[in-house]
Formats: sequence, C-alpha cells, structure tokens
Amino acid sequence: MTARAATAIALAIGLLGGCGPAPRPTPPAAAPAPVLQVNLTGAAVDLAAVLVPGHVTVVDFWAAWCGGCVVVDERLQAAIAGVDGVVVRKIDIGDGDTAVARQHKVGALPHVRIYDRAGNLRYVLAGNDALTAGDAARALLAEP
Repeated sequence: MTARAATAIALAIGLLGGCGPAPRPTPPAAAPAPVLQVNLTGAAVDLAAVLVPGHVTVVDFWAAWCGGCVVVDERLQAAIAGVDGVVVRKIDIGDGDTAVARQHKVGALPHVRIYDRAGNLRYVLAGNDALTAGDAARALLAEP
C-alpha cells in the first residue's frame, strides 16, 4: 500500500468516525423556584447553599407567630411580582430559640437579608426596615 493510499484510508476512517447519531441537545436549565421554603421549622441552614447564582436572593427569616412577617412577605411579593432575576428563600426560625436563629443571629423578626447576583450580602433589614426589601431587591437587580 502506498503512503498516499494509507492517507486516504485514514482520512476516510476519520470522517466516518464522526458519523452516527447527532448529539442530543442539552435541555435548558430549569428556572429556579421564585419562592422556596428551605428548612424544616428551626433547622439549621447553610445560606451559601441556598443562594441562586446570577439572581438577587432575598432570604426571609420568618415564623408562623410573626404577624409582621406576613405583612413583609405580602409587600415583598407585590414588589417583585413578574420580575425575573429575584428569588426568595424562606427560613422558618420557629419559636426563635432554635438552631437556625442562633446560627444566623436572628433576634428580632421580621428579618430579611438580600444578596446580590454575585452572592454578596448587601442588605440586612429587620423590623420595619424589612418592608423595603422588595425595593432593595429590585435596585440590586438593576445594577450592571
């Protein structure tokens, strides 16, 4: 066999090796849940694990007994309704003297922390200040 014939055969094998079924397209990544409860009542939470990369993440510490938490949640949901890029992660602190409350030093409710798209903590809002969480989240989303 000549060198030229060997080259032609090798080229043909190489080209045929690329034949076969077309690769399957990668399905688009599912959008993150806009609101997600991330713990059982009072259970500790790794905040870094619940942040959503590329999204403004609002971490809402709450409890069933907290009337102010209901008002903050209603205002927050109204402020971010239909806004892509902001997600809410809810953490139930239970009776207040729980592992998660101690872990994150949550002493008063309502208590909201807001992280930018890079995962940096930008706001800690407690009490009446938490009512501004929706506006703060939208402002972070508007940053370049």
